[in-house]
Order: sequence, then C-alpha cells, then structure tokens
Amino acid sequence: MSASHMSKQESGYPQTTATVESLDRVNRPKSLPVLLTTLLVTPDRDAGLMLSEQLLTLPNLQLTRVSQDEMEPHHLQANRLLILLLPEDLEAAQLLIDAYTNRCEHLLVVAPVMTPDLMRSAMKAGAVDFIPLSDSMEDLGKALFGVAEQLAQKMRLAPSIVVLNSKGGCGTSFLSAAIADQLANRDAGKPVALVDGDQVQAGQTHLLNVEPDYFFHHALAQAEELDDTALEGMMSQLENLHLLPAAPFSQQDSKTVDYLQLPQLMFKLRSRYGAVVVDLSRGAESWANPFMMEADALLLVIQDSLASLRSATATVRHLVFELGVEKSRIHLVFNRYCARKGVVSLSDAKEMSGLNSVYTVRNDFRCVNTCLDEGKRLSLFAAKEPVTKDIANLCNSLLPQDQKSGDGFWARLWR
Repeated sequence: MSASHMSKQESGYPQTTATVESLDRVNRPKSLPVLLTTLLVTPDRDAGLMLSEQLLTLPNLQLTRVSQDEMEPHHLQANRLLILLLPEDLEAAQLLIDAYTNRCEHLLVVAPVMTPDLMRSAMKAGAVDFIPLSDSMEDLGKALFGVAEQLAQKMRLAPSIVVLNSKGGCGTSFLSAAIADQLANRDAGKPVALVDGDQVQAGQTHLLNVEPDYFFHHALAQAEELDDTALEGMMSQLENLHLLPAAPFSQQDSKTVDYLQLPQLMFKLRSRYGAVVVDLSRGAESWANPFMMEADALLLVIQDSLASLRSATATVRHLVFELGVEKSRIHLVFNRYCARKGVVSLSDAKEMSGLNSVYTVRNDFRCVNTCLDEGKRLSLFAAKEPVTKDIANLCNSLLPQDQKSGDGFWARLWR
C-alpha cells in the first residue's frame, strides 16, 4: 500500500489532506526537460516488458521498443537515445554492443549481468551509462535526465510566459492577448503562440474575434503525433499571432482532456514558435502545473484592491513553496494602475507579496473596452495609447530586443 493511502492508524500519525498531497507531489514523476525520443532494443520480442513500463512512467519520454530481429534503419534515425538491453549470454551481449557502436546520438546500456569487460566495451562504444537491470528506477531516471539535459542545452526553445490571475476580474485574459500581440508585432521572425488555458469560459476566441475549427484539447490528444505543420494547422492564425483556443466547458468532461500530454505539447510549441504566452485567467489550477513550473516568467496580475493583493500573496506562496518556482521568475503586473488615486501602492504590493519586480499598466477603460468589443489586436487598434506603451515596456523588459544583431532578439536571448 502506498504512503498516500495509509490510514491514520497504519501510518502512526494523523494524516491531513495537506500531508497526503505533499506525499503525492514527492512521488509524482518529474517531466524530462525536453521530449526524449528513445529506442529500446531487446534481445528478443518478449524481453524488456517491465523495463518498458518503467520508462513510460517518465513524462516527455517517447518510447519505441523493438527486438534485435525487428530492427530497421529508420528506428535509429527517428530517435535521439538508444537503450540496449543486453542478453544474459556474455558473448552475445558483447556482439550486441559492437553492432550498435556509434549508431545513435546517445547510447545507454542496461544488462542483467554486469561484468568489467562489458562495462569497458560499453564505455568504448560511447555509452553515457551502464546500468544493471536490477537497479532502481531512480538510477535509470538520473541517466535519462542527464541525456535530456544535454539535448536541452543544444536546443533553442522559445521563452514561455504565463499570465496568471490573482483574483477574478483583474484583466488577465486581455493582458495575455496584448502581450502575445506585442511580441508578435515587434518581431518579423517566427510567429508567437497564445494558449488559452481557460477551459471553461474560453475567453480568447471572443477577445480576438475568431471562430476556430480546432481547440486545445484536440492538440493535447494528438501531442505525440503532431509535427510543426499539423500543430500550426490547429492554431487560429491572425497573421503572426497564432492562438490555440480552448473550447467552452471542455474541462467539465474528464474524458475529453488528457493533461498528461501537456509537457509534450508545450515542448512542441516552444520548438515551433518564437515565444509562447499562456493565459491562466482562472488562476493556479493543478492541471496547469507544467505550465507554471517550466515558465521563464510568471506574470501575476493584480488590481487596485486589498483582496486582490491578498490573493496574489497566497498565490506567490503556492508557487514558491508548493511548486518550487524561483521568486526571480515571478513578477507582479499592476493592471488599471492609477498612481495618485489607488488604495494599494507599489511599495505595498512589493512588501506584501514579497516580490521586488512590479510592472504597471495604466488604466484606460474606454480604449480597452472598445478594443475588446470590436475583437481587435491592441497594437493595431491603439498603437500610441498609454496602455499599449506600458505593455510594450513590459515585453521589452522581460525579453530585451536586440538592437545590434540582425539575428533577432530571440536568437540573442537563447544563444
């Protein structure tokens, strides 16, 4: 019986709901930093079933298992990591290592019997590690994370920005669209993706006046198979601003939305687009943890009220102590800001939230409301208005634009 299901008497101490949730977080597999396409080659068709099951518990690992007799050249071409499961016969194991030397970018050797000769052969073959089959999943996981981190360092994944609500009505959906619009408007390179994380109200389709054919849950369901072309085809495209919309009330049907594919979908979005902005206008919901934990910047939106600031402070504690997000990645965005008439000052916001980074967006109700009613992009509708300039300043501060290099600011940022 797992620790999270023991009774109070069995565990020896009272278990609160918080205790159970904490244990669940500890036991929950962490997602690999990048999608790791992995080929497991086994001595025969029946071998490696348990190893396959262990590997598939790691989010963001895509596994293909074939026996030595079933191997085709395209299997090696389609995968970044080759895991060789050696047979018990030492001579056959040596021949298998020799056959797959330098055949794949990364090699990991797993063996039921570990001998010094096999270890030397594996190292000569360029294996990143040699792991006994009897070792724990923790040892195997460390090796896989090492490979994934090497791949991540070589890749240029686009920055991701999560815009998070502290309290309903703060204007998070509008700011998400405006930030994505501003980033797309200022750079002529790759388009920018805007992801609607509101699986109930699905507000971005109304804000941007689009009628989509595909939705967020469609992309999630096909995350493993989506290539760049298919992913782009699912987006509602407004020139170089591409929206992945949510379907109204899709979250109500647990069979419709499979959130286990979220890390893989996010990886593909960050591989394809110049930046990814996520609208979490419903706040810090548990299904969206991968968004928040991996974001380069979390923008926590507040407005001029003590209730909003108190909610933001609680959200900061949750992000830092429950999800392990560094404070340096969390920024307050004070929406509808009035410097002299406000109830909450900037110093109040910093002191109470514990954050030093606060951006302000000036209050321009008439301009914003007209923009929303007409379903237009802010940068095109009101390019010279104060609210637009504030959002431009926010974007330039988070992702500085390169003025010297012709490569564009994305290339400079992720070199």
